Amino acid sequence: MRALIVDDEETQRILMRRHLSAVGYEAETAENAEAALNVMRDFPVDVVVTDIRMPGEIDGRGLLAKIREIDPDLPVIVMTAYSNLQDAVDLLTQQGAFYYIEKPIEDIGLLERVMARAVENRRQKAPLSVDETIFEGMVGDSDSMRQLRQEMKRLIPFLGGPATVLLTGESGSGKDLVARLLHQNGLRQSGPFVPVNCGAIPLSLMESELFGSVKGAFTGAEEARVGFFEAADGGTIFLDEIAEVPLETQAKFLRVLDNREFSRVGASRPQTVDTCVIAATNQDLEAYVKENRFREDLYYRLNALRIHVPPLRERREDIPALCRFLMDRFTKASKIPSKSIEEDALNALRRFSWPGNVRQLDHYLRQALAMSDGGEIRVEDLPAERGASGFHEEPSFLREALEREMSLNDIEREILIAALDHAGGNMTAAAEMLGVTRRKFRYRLDKHNLVAPNGNRGDAEHDS
Repeated sequence: MRALIVDDEETQRILMRRHLSAVGYEAETAENAEAALNVMRDFPVDVVVTDIRMPGEIDGRGLLAKIREIDPDLPVIVMTAYSNLQDAVDLLTQQGAFYYIEKPIEDIGLLERVMARAVENRRQKAPLSVDETIFEGMVGDSDSMRQLRQEMKRLIPFLGGPATVLLTGESGSGKDLVARLLHQNGLRQSGPFVPVNCGAIPLSLMESELFGSVKGAFTGAEEARVGFFEAADGGTIFLDEIAEVPLETQAKFLRVLDNREFSRVGASRPQTVDTCVIAATNQDLEAYVKENRFREDLYYRLNALRIHVPPLRERREDIPALCRFLMDRFTKASKIPSKSIEEDALNALRRFSWPGNVRQLDHYLRQALAMSDGGEIRVEDLPAERGASGFHEEPSFLREALEREMSLNDIEREILIAALDHAGGNMTAAAEMLGVTRRKFRYRLDKHNLVAPNGNRGDAEHDS
């Protein structure tokens, strides 16, 4: 397969070309749109990966338009920073880009899988059969993983219509991977997959980001903007951290879920969208409903089709296979020699509770690969506590809490205080440390009536 990489950053071009060449692509690069068009004259390609913002007379948007004139069916994947996300959304909806990936690209394997699917779609132009090939990237043969696969198989045939799926599970357990696989193997696979991190959208922009806006709808709205729902027309929208959506916006979700109808901010007429909705949360939505933080009617609407993604501690037997998969993926992407892992180190990893799940294991292994000197990762190469003694099934604070018969409420309070103290009073850093959004961390502080170091309840710095 032949690929063309277009990026004005030389380092990015070199890294991506090396990785794609290692997995079987003939890869060419270009530093701008003009150079890319020259390459395509002599080097027919199967897929193009291009940045949006580039110097020169033609940017990524213009390059896509030129490619559409040359070959309307050639898949183009656009790369964009979060600040340029609207440009990517416009390219998906208006000019037929196949997919977008946010920069910097942290998972080069994801780009590889998207490119393979783009080439496959062009060649076959038909949905895949539902068999074991749909589970690419889902590692493990534990009972809980076999059950997860069965649930996914049962749901996939329903996703061609206006389906709504709720994914539950802890942070880092792989809900995003499940969502992508559901989309990629359903009848909507040729449509866009639009991931949205609801917890990362400022409250003031929530409605306009989700549903779009018309020109002049509010101060600064100098042109009409397409929202995430509209961008997902014909495909799938993945609403991660759905519990972070404020109550006033939740009411508008009901309208979309019931009849796939919404209105842009400032618009006088509604419009319809044909999309599958996959929502995900690591929170207990039933508890949120009881606390009046989540609409009961929205919860029952989302909960029509539900899949639970198991935490890593409930499938420890999958850890050896996960280690091999994650280490191979990282060493191939980084162009470093592969390594094995000794049995004692595997046993230490099996004993750990893994509060951050597969994402945490991935980060641990990357550090271990960097720390180890030989061709094998040993116990002393493991990060954090450095050694087997650091990998207990229960952290020491948990054993102490049980001995003191502390309630969950008391434990949460202690953790919040410790995180703020460790972060020097910086709420953003403390929230990141605990794997939650800053808004969620602030809510927890208020719940426990905690006062931050600067004397303000529930805050240690000014909100922007």
